[in-house]
Amino acid sequence: MGFECAPDYPRGFISLLSHTYGERVHMRGLCIRSHAILVALALLLIGFQPVNAEPFLEDTFQTGPYIDEVVFKVISNHDRRVLALQNGDIDLDTELLDPVHIPQLEADPDIATYSALRNGYGHLTINCDWYPLNISAFRRAFAFAFDKTRVRSDVMQNMSVLHDSLVPVVNPWCIEDELTPHYYEAHPEIGNAILDELGFMVDEETGFRTMPDGSPLQIRVGFASSSPEIAGGVAQIGADALASLHVDSYATPTDYNEERWQYCEMVFYASNFYDYDIDWLADEYWSENANESTDSNYCMFRNSTFDSWRNQLLLGTTPEEIHEAAAEMQRILHYNVPRLVVYVNEYVQAYRIDKFEGHVEDLRSYISGTWTLRNMHRSDGAMGGTVGVGLSNRPNTFNFYLKNSHSTQCILEEIYCSLYDRGPDVNPVPDLATDMYIQTHLDNPSVPEGHTRFIVDILQNATWSDGTPLTAEDVAFTFNYALESATYGNLASASLMDLVAAYAPSYHRVVLEFGTESYWHFSRFVYTPIIPKHVFNDEIGYEGWEEWNPILDSAEPSVWCGPFVFTDFELGEYYEISWNPLFHYRANRSYTSTTDPGPVDFTVEPGTLLGLTTAVSAASLAVIVIFTYLSYAERRRQQNEP
Repeated sequence: MGFECAPDYPRGFISLLSHTYGERVHMRGLCIRSHAILVALALLLIGFQPVNAEPFLEDTFQTGPYIDEVVFKVISNHDRRVLALQNGDIDLDTELLDPVHIPQLEADPDIATYSALRNGYGHLTINCDWYPLNISAFRRAFAFAFDKTRVRSDVMQNMSVLHDSLVPVVNPWCIEDELTPHYYEAHPEIGNAILDELGFMVDEETGFRTMPDGSPLQIRVGFASSSPEIAGGVAQIGADALASLHVDSYATPTDYNEERWQYCEMVFYASNFYDYDIDWLADEYWSENANESTDSNYCMFRNSTFDSWRNQLLLGTTPEEIHEAAAEMQRILHYNVPRLVVYVNEYVQAYRIDKFEGHVEDLRSYISGTWTLRNMHRSDGAMGGTVGVGLSNRPNTFNFYLKNSHSTQCILEEIYCSLYDRGPDVNPVPDLATDMYIQTHLDNPSVPEGHTRFIVDILQNATWSDGTPLTAEDVAFTFNYALESATYGNLASASLMDLVAAYAPSYHRVVLEFGTESYWHFSRFVYTPIIPKHVFNDEIGYEGWEEWNPILDSAEPSVWCGPFVFTDFELGEYYEISWNPLFHYRANRSYTSTTDPGPVDFTVEPGTLLGLTTAVSAASLAVIVIFTYLSYAERRRQQNEP
């Protein structure tokens, strides 16, 4: 298979020449000039539809939004969120639906449901540092005895699938069908034979196995007390599996804040993944991370053969290299069982369809994500309207450099932008980027051997919400800020492995250079939120990254560049965002808004000016945005006054 950047095609396309199938595929937004590493990147992008990077074209799902505002409402109780959906207080719920409510909601003609297999799974993590669970054959005996079919029927109400691989079933790198034997059904006879051979004999008096030296053996299976049905149910099935092996065991509620492995030897967890990258395998089960000082390798797994594939997974440049390493690592994990996947459940979300349509099925956020909010519109064909969205907890911070809750992320992804975004199918689509050129030493002798250079052209109409143009200098500053603020504890640089340079040779071109060649460099930087240089450089500084508290502290500088801008909130109650008239993929808003703007003065509700009934010039749009932001800031200042 060969690749070339064909001069007879429009700038910004990849020409993918398949010698095997004789097919040619074109994709907008990338122009690749390299060999192995770039072949890999092109394959990564196969699957998303061609997207025109020019604004105002209504035939792309990037154009929008068509609604006036979104009000995120904090409703912590699940039953109350369902009731709010039924009553029309919210139109979408960012959380997943309890199966008990599905029949009732599906019977409502104004409500629809969407379901998809989870990009993740529930699992029992095993302490591979504790004897005898440090013996892989002992863990394998447990896997044979565990009954995943019982989990599916008794715990998940048949809304799950059987799965073994530690790579999720929806991930194209998963080799589930190649793993043998499977641990789907309970086969305690196999497990007992393994333990007999290991010398763990059954005490005739107690009926339980003992250690080979005759000392007692007991294994505790932990679970979160907040989830007695699912977590507790799985833990009990785990304890029953051990009992079928004649191992003394019981399920016990566990405080996850306690010292690791203090009160159990196995513990139930659930893991979610938000893309199809699998470079996390290299850290999650790496022997050098098998210690309590790291967040990775919680199961304390050590295996030199697994480690030997790590460099190929991280530094491979072709899909074939990545697949070979990932497949072997999955086989090793399957055989050694440091973690047992117990279910891959079906996620269900409900949403109202009586007022709005245009919802987008999204493999990351299902039906309530950013693409739905970008594309949904009134069912009567008019522009505007207010969409209510349910949150299960209040946002903890809007500083994206800190660990954020799911509720925070739901809002942040609406007000910031990046070079690329993950499309509904999780594959990359251009956001700020229009073209990308990738070079190695083989393509350009000025690139040092072993380095990879990304040259990215960005849109020329991108603008911050305060009216300042968003340029390549902001993009370069974003990555340099992450590296420089690392001195003060910012962990954002951890994802920029081997980045050696980031600079802007012009206002609309940025260059990033990595000191290695790797399949994963692309995804490590293109989804990073871009920050405003004029704010961070002049007002926050490198040392202020952690104290920066945008939105929640009205004194902190806050500007945005996404499809929405932040306009109002009541702490712990609601958080309001309104359409951004300066958004680079903005829809044509020459319409009469469905939102009454009210009197135009500083007492107006923040955001209502964004729906004025006129087609305005770019200059007047900037005035509206700045005025709205000042109104928001003034309102927050007044509310904070004693």
